[in-house]
Amino acid sequence: MWRMFLSATLLLAGSLRAQAQTVSLVEAPLPKSCFRNDLSMELTGKVIVQQEGMNINLKQIATARHEFLERILEARDGLAEKSARIYQSAEATITVGTDMAKRSFRPGHSLMVAQRTRDQLNTYCPQGLLTNEEKELTEHFDTLALPGLLAGKEVVVGSSWTIPSHVAQALCDLDGLVSGQLTGKLGEVQGDMATGTVDGIVKGIGMGAQVTMEIKARFAFNLKEKRIIALEWKQHDERLQGPVSPAVTADVTYKLKRTPIIEPNELNEIALVRALSVPADKMSNIAYRDPKGRFELQHGRNWHLVGQEEKHVVLRLLSERGDFVAQVTLTPYAKEMPGKMMDIEEFVRLMAEAPGWDQDDGLLEKNAQVDVSGETCFKVYRVGATGKLSGVPAIQYFHLVTGLRGDQLIVTFTMDPKQAPNLSPHDLTLIRSITFPPADASLSKRE
Repeated sequence: MWRMFLSATLLLAGSLRAQAQTVSLVEAPLPKSCFRNDLSMELTGKVIVQQEGMNINLKQIATARHEFLERILEARDGLAEKSARIYQSAEATITVGTDMAKRSFRPGHSLMVAQRTRDQLNTYCPQGLLTNEEKELTEHFDTLALPGLLAGKEVVVGSSWTIPSHVAQALCDLDGLVSGQLTGKLGEVQGDMATGTVDGIVKGIGMGAQVTMEIKARFAFNLKEKRIIALEWKQHDERLQGPVSPAVTADVTYKLKRTPIIEPNELNEIALVRALSVPADKMSNIAYRDPKGRFELQHGRNWHLVGQEEKHVVLRLLSERGDFVAQVTLTPYAKEMPGKMMDIEEFVRLMAEAPGWDQDDGLLEKNAQVDVSGETCFKVYRVGATGKLSGVPAIQYFHLVTGLRGDQLIVTFTMDPKQAPNLSPHDLTLIRSITFPPADASLSKRE
């Protein structure tokens, strides 16, 4: 009986020691560390669009796979702030209803720099401007914020901690966090491996739309390497309609394998000298090319493509807070003889008669000599007026952009009168980026 009692006591003591085991959940210093990231994404859900006053549900399915080498360049408070990446593969397939689209990088666009500025992650290519489709391909799970899931201190098996709000905002890809929180918990420790979970509900703003997310995730942390080496992240999204996106309900699963590696040659100091010498603000613009080769332009990431048809292209401008500022519609117009352009009075009359536009008497502006200093622009008119567009008060600024060879483009900025002061300088910056193709090519080479 004594031996049985002693054995039971020893087993209980061993069990208590296991339960009270303490480990350090802190990543090793990040700068100059390198990883191989294998990331996959699966999404199923529905997109809700309005047609003739009715909600139409469209089934949505998406898959993506990214394999990239990453070198951390800068870090702050235990989080990576900047990295250089070599994408060995990157592809995505998105199906909405019966429409399917595929995404991939063009040759020569495999090197990327990811940099966090004012709580927003911006990924750009030093080798050339990204298209909108390529930019979307870089907007995957944020590996820079991954270390923020950890407690950042010694913790006991079974204990919990609160994930910092800026980490939750980054990992949930939100422009701002409104309420809620994510909680981490250390599950168990076996040898050099610690596993834990993350869960919670957060509410925030993404691209101007209200978003509610329910998160359930689990991670593996190598105690010897002091690195998170694996993650499975599941989230249920409820997104309301926003100024640049429809309402969406979706279930998303990310799976990440993160392997510490020695510095690859493609990301060593010498290889990155030229890439890091290019100013981020210069390469962050998005390159847009008309599918028919009639014009091309560059725009900042605060402009979002919301419509593209043969007759026109529509983009919308959001403020840093996600507020809708203005809409621009670009409409190719009949080609003129080189050096020719319609009289500005004719342009004023033509714009006043635009479909759905009830213009007030008098003009805000009539300028036949807009200074654009464009490389292929011959001349630009600008006409501003107040009125009602489909019965809603609005201000519109109409531009007629004519190229050296007679190409013409009507560019119309439309906004609520209260937002008019916030349009400049975004309007002229976009106008000045417009180029027309040379006579012997469908697209110019300018980026």
